[in-house]
Amino acid sequence: MPQDDDESIAWEVADGAGDAPAVLLHGSLDIWIHEARNLPNKDILSKTVRDLICKKTKASEAMTSDPYVTVQVASAVVARTFVIPDNENPVWAQHFVVNVAHEAAAVNFVVKDSDVVGAELIGVVSIRADRVKTGDRVEGTYPVLERNGKECAPGAVLRLSAQYVPVARLNMYHHGVTPGPDFAGVPRTYFPLRRGGRVTLYQDAHVPDGTLPEIGLGDGACYRHGQCWRDVYDAVSHARRLIYITGWSVFHTIHLVRDGTGGMALGDLLRRKSQEGVRVLLLVWDDPTSRSILGIKMTSPSYVYLQPFSFGMCTDGNYWFQETGTIFTHHQKTVIVDADAGNYRRKIVAFVGGLDLCGGRYDTPRHTLFRTLQTFHKEDYYNPNFAKKTMQMMYEIIYKALKEVGLDGKYEPQDYLNFFCLGNREAEDTSCSSSGPFSASNPQDQARKNRRFMVYVHSKGMIVDDEYVIIGSANINQRSMEGTRDTEIAMGAYQPQHTWANTLSAPRGQIFGYRMSLWAEHIGAIEESFTRPESLECVRQVRHIGQKNWEQFVSIHATQMRGHLLKYPVSVDPWGNVEPLPGCATFPDLGGNICGSFLNIQENLTI
Repeated sequence: MPQDDDESIAWEVADGAGDAPAVLLHGSLDIWIHEARNLPNKDILSKTVRDLICKKTKASEAMTSDPYVTVQVASAVVARTFVIPDNENPVWAQHFVVNVAHEAAAVNFVVKDSDVVGAELIGVVSIRADRVKTGDRVEGTYPVLERNGKECAPGAVLRLSAQYVPVARLNMYHHGVTPGPDFAGVPRTYFPLRRGGRVTLYQDAHVPDGTLPEIGLGDGACYRHGQCWRDVYDAVSHARRLIYITGWSVFHTIHLVRDGTGGMALGDLLRRKSQEGVRVLLLVWDDPTSRSILGIKMTSPSYVYLQPFSFGMCTDGNYWFQETGTIFTHHQKTVIVDADAGNYRRKIVAFVGGLDLCGGRYDTPRHTLFRTLQTFHKEDYYNPNFAKKTMQMMYEIIYKALKEVGLDGKYEPQDYLNFFCLGNREAEDTSCSSSGPFSASNPQDQARKNRRFMVYVHSKGMIVDDEYVIIGSANINQRSMEGTRDTEIAMGAYQPQHTWANTLSAPRGQIFGYRMSLWAEHIGAIEESFTRPESLECVRQVRHIGQKNWEQFVSIHATQMRGHLLKYPVSVDPWGNVEPLPGCATFPDLGGNICGSFLNIQENLTI
C-alpha cells in the first residue's frame, strides 16, 4: 500500500542497528547516495490493472518502479534524492551536507517508489549511529531490506557513503558573524549574501505612536518602530510596474489601515492599481482541511482576484477564482512591489515574514482581547491552538552536559533553556458592549467571563546574539523544514558595524533595538539586565516574570496584566524531567493538553 512521503521508518535492521543504543549526533553529515541495483518492480500491479482496463501496454511503455531515497535520522527526513522514473537500477550520484542535532540509534536510507499519491516502501539500509559518530567514513554497497529483515528483491543493493563531522570541528559555528568582507553568510543557500541592503524590522501589524518605550541604540539614536501594514498599504499604493503577493491566505476584504486615516480594502486597492496598468499577480493557497472535518474549526475561503488588464487573457468583466491545493501548502508570505529609487529610477521592495494579509492577523502591541472586538478587530478572530510540545529530550541533554562537567549542583536545565507562551487578561470594562450571557459549557464564553485568552503566536523568527536576525514563514517543524512539503521563504540580516567581532562587545544596533522592543511589548517593562540576555541574572529574572504572569493569568480574580509573557506551565526538575504544573493539565477555559496536543492531525496542518 502507498505511504506518505514523510512516514518515518520505525525499525532498524541492517548493520545490527536493531540493538544499537541511541547517541547524540550534533554536527553535520556529508552524504553521497550513488546508485541502487536490482530493485523490485513495485508498479507491476498498476501495470496489470492498466492492461485490463486499456489495451495491453507495449514493451516500450513498460512500467516499473520510480525510485528515490530519503535519509532519516530519529524519524526526521534530512535529505531526499530526486525521483528516477521507471528504473530498477537508478543512478542518483547526489551529494548532501546536512546539519543534525538528533538522538538516534541509526541513520536510515529509505528507498521508496514514487506513486501518483504518496509513495510505497521498497526497503531500507540502516547504519548504526554509534558507528557513524566515530567520524570515519562509512562507505559501501548495502542490501536493501524489507521490514522482516529479508532482501526486498534478489541482489537489491544501495551504494552510499556518509561521514559525520561533530560541531566542535565546524569552525563556522564558533565565531558568529565574522568581521570583514570574507564572511559568506549561511552556506549552501539559493541566494548568496548581498551587501548594502536596507532592512526594516516589524513586530506587529500596527504599532500606534507612543505604545512602546524608546530604545536607545549604540550610536545615540533611538530604535524606530515600524508600521507594517501601513507600509505595505503605502508601498502597494505607490507601485507603478508590479505588485506580486504570495500567501497561505489573502482576504480581499481586509483593511490594512485601521487608525481612522482612511484606506480602502485590499481587493479594491489591487483592482485600482490593476486598472492603472500595474501588473498585479497573486498566488495563494486555500487549505482543504480547513473545512469542518475532525472538529477543526472552519476558516474563511481564500480567493485570487484576477483583473483581465493585468493578464491580457480576456476583456469582458472581472473574475474571481477560488484556489485549491493538495494537503501540503504554499506557505510563503511575501509582498513584492516596485518603488521610487530617485533620479527617475525604480527599485524592488519586498515584505517577507509570517504575516498573511487575511483575517486574524491584525494586532497591536496591546494584544487587546475584548475591548476592540467591535472596532479595530471587528473583521478578525482569534484562533489559538497548541501543537505537541516535546521538551523532555532537550532538558535531558542539558542535564547530561551539566553532569559531565560537574555543574549539575550549581545550575539547572532551565538556566539554559526556557519555554514561554503569550496570554493576556483584562479587567472588566463596564463600557464594553461585547459582553453577553455566558455558557458554562462554551469555551469561548468561559474565556470572555474570565477576561483572558492566549495570544496567537504566528510569527516565525529568531534573534542570535543581538547581531543576526532571521525572519520568515517557516515553523520549526518537519513539515516546514523538510524541503519537500510546504513552500517557505526567509531572510537573514545583520549590520557589519554592530557585531560582537567588530565591536568586541555586545552589539547595540537595530537588531538589539528590535529584541528589546519585543521584550518591552511582551514583558511590559525594560530592566537593566535585559541588555545582557546571555547572563544568568537576566534568564532567571525573565523566567520569574513569566511565572508571576502565569499565576495572574490563572487566578480566580480577573486583573489587568502588564505583560503577556507567560512561562510555559510545566515544572522541570533538576534532572530535566518535565511535568505539567499541579492541577494544571490543560490550558484554562479553552482546553488543550499542556503536555500534549488536540489532535495528531495538527502536526500536518499549516498556520
